[in-house]
Amino acid sequence: MRNRKPKVALVTNVLSHYRVPCFQKLVEKMPGQIIFFVLAEKMEHRHYVMAGSNNGLPVITLPGWRWSRSPHDDIHINDIRAILRGGYDLIILGAWDEPTYLLLWLGGVFLRQKVMFWVESTLEDGVRSPVKERIKKILVSQSKGCIVPGRRAFAYCRQLGQAENRIFMAPNAANRAFFREHADNLLRIRGKLRWNERVQEFVILFTGRLVENMKGLSALIRACGELERDGRRMSLLVAGEGPDKKLYQELAISEGLKDIRFLGTLEHEKLCRYYAMADVFVLPSRSEAWGFVLNEGMEFGLPLVVSEAVGAGPDLVRHGENGFVFPVGDVSALAQHLEALADNEALRHRMGQASRSIIENFSPENWANGVVNAIESVMNG
Repeated sequence: MRNRKPKVALVTNVLSHYRVPCFQKLVEKMPGQIIFFVLAEKMEHRHYVMAGSNNGLPVITLPGWRWSRSPHDDIHINDIRAILRGGYDLIILGAWDEPTYLLLWLGGVFLRQKVMFWVESTLEDGVRSPVKERIKKILVSQSKGCIVPGRRAFAYCRQLGQAENRIFMAPNAANRAFFREHADNLLRIRGKLRWNERVQEFVILFTGRLVENMKGLSALIRACGELERDGRRMSLLVAGEGPDKKLYQELAISEGLKDIRFLGTLEHEKLCRYYAMADVFVLPSRSEAWGFVLNEGMEFGLPLVVSEAVGAGPDLVRHGENGFVFPVGDVSALAQHLEALADNEALRHRMGQASRSIIENFSPENWANGVVNAIESVMNG
């Protein structure tokens, strides 16, 4: 094996737009060695993240079946013969929450193929079933390692029994070139954008699926209600759609919010305009494996306020340096952090500059380097 380059299959649910730059970098570093397999060309509740095309990547969609379970992701079971018979030296499984992943793990173990997991789950991103956790420990024990995006996923894999020297870091990255270019252009005309949109003095931005048990947006609306009652002028911009939109609209009325705008799902170019207008980005999630919107907002020099459930928190948010972290659902703590930012423009500027500096390390190049390191380590024993 040391005398030839390994052939690798990386299996994930769908081809998301934010994965494309990372996958392209990986192909550059491993030309002709890696094939991406996806379980579906589209997913009912994630249409807004779809790449739209293969973007020149070697992507194969596995035939199969799906079951919808709104508002959660679809479940898939696919024909895996193309992978098991493809002569791959290593199979990287994008998770363990799909029947297809479990079948590939079982087939890999039976055929004595090397299998490893690409894990974004954390201890904080949901309630854990003891039975499922025991199953995961079995899966991990019969794998060659785990690739993780950050510290929380690293700790989770360690708890599942994976040895530290078999957990490999590949920091999650968005399309930095796209968002940084738009940030540089739009921030020059920030004042004009805000004037045209008629926003208030302090602008808070949230983007995500409007599903309360995942995103916890009610905490942000209530925190804004506290600020309103203290006499602060602000605009709360909410980008996204979901089944709890009406609940949030009613809550905003009961909280007396004077300027809350439900923007719907936005294309990236338009979303960038709101990143440029904002003073702070808030992600109050109850369950969040990572939070790629944080990567995006950081390119625009935004301070971040996130809940402790956000997987990217320990990696992207340095409390007091480029933002704040608060306990899940703690409205008072969230309101206090927003109040500090609303009252201090210099603090917002300093934290925003820190965000831009921190995000430099979360690039597609560094993600690809981490995956290549994992592959080489596993293949070299």
